[in-house]
Amino acid sequence: MTIAKLQQFLAVCQFQSVSRAAEFLHISQPSVSGTIRDLESEFQINLFRHEGRRLVLTAEGSFLRERAQQLIRQFDELSWQMEDLGNQKNRFRIGIPPMAGTVFFPQLYKAFQAAYPEITLSITECGSLHAEKLLEQGELDLAMATLPAAPSPEFSCQKLARTQLVLCVSPSHRLARAKAIDVTMLEGEPLVLFGTDTAPSNAVLSLFAEQQLRPNVLLYSSQLSMIKQFISDGTAAAFLMDALARQEPDLVAVPFSEPIYFDTVLLWKRDQYLYNDVEHFLRFAKKFKFQGIIEKNMRFH
Repeated sequence: MTIAKLQQFLAVCQFQSVSRAAEFLHISQPSVSGTIRDLESEFQINLFRHEGRRLVLTAEGSFLRERAQQLIRQFDELSWQMEDLGNQKNRFRIGIPPMAGTVFFPQLYKAFQAAYPEITLSITECGSLHAEKLLEQGELDLAMATLPAAPSPEFSCQKLARTQLVLCVSPSHRLARAKAIDVTMLEGEPLVLFGTDTAPSNAVLSLFAEQQLRPNVLLYSSQLSMIKQFISDGTAAAFLMDALARQEPDLVAVPFSEPIYFDTVLLWKRDQYLYNDVEHFLRFAKKFKFQGIIEKNMRFH
C-alpha cells in the first residue's frame, strides 16, 4: 500500500468507475484496475462490488476510504509544511464570505499583493458557517468570517472590524422612512437572504423563530448584485452590513431597534500549523486600517 495507490483508490471511490478514475488521473485503465487488485490481494478483502455499471464500496472499502482520506490530507499538509520550511510554498487557501468579502477584502487583498507580490492566495467564496467546516476538514488555511459572538474554542481569531446588520429597502418601500425596525414589522414582507451558511442570515432566521413568525423568503442567493437588484426595484427587502449599505446610494438602510452587531474576523484552527505566508497575512491585516473603509461614505437615511 502506497500513497499513490490510495490516491487511485479514492479516485475510483469518487467516480464509481475505473475508466473515469483513470481518465481523471491521466493514467491507463489497466494501471488503476491493477492497483485495486493489488490492494484487495494484499489484505484479502473485496473493496468494491458491482451494481450495474457502477462500483459500490463494501464495508471494508468504506473503512479504507475514510482512513485513506485522512492519510492523504495529512500527507498533503506535510508536503505544504515542508515546502513552507524551504520557503517554496508562497500560497495559501482562504475562505471569503459574500458580504464581508465585498466590503473588506478587496482593498486588503490589493494592499497585501503590493507588499507581498510573491504570495498567491487561493480564494474560496463561502459563508462563515461553511468556512468553519472547511477549516476543520483542512481544506482552508484561513477564513474571513462574520460572527455574532466569539468563535468556538477550536478556532483562533483576529478581529478586523465591527459592523451592524441593517434592513435595506428601496426609497419607495413602506419602511423606507422608519427610524428602526423589528422582525414583527416584517411579517409577510418579501425577503432575499444570503445563503443559510452565512451567520447574518442565520441570525435573522433566529429572530423570526423567536417571535414564532415564518419569514417570506423569496430566494437565497450569494450573488450580491442580484440581491441589490431585488431591493432597488422594490421586489424584496434584504439584510446587509451597514458598511456595505453605505456604498449603495440608491438603497435605504434601516437599523434594528435593538442593534445587531457582527465582528468580521480572520479565523483559523487553533491547533493548526500556520505557514509563513499565513502569518505574513495575519500581521499585515492586523495593521490594515479597516476603520477607514467603514467610515468612508458614511450615510444613513
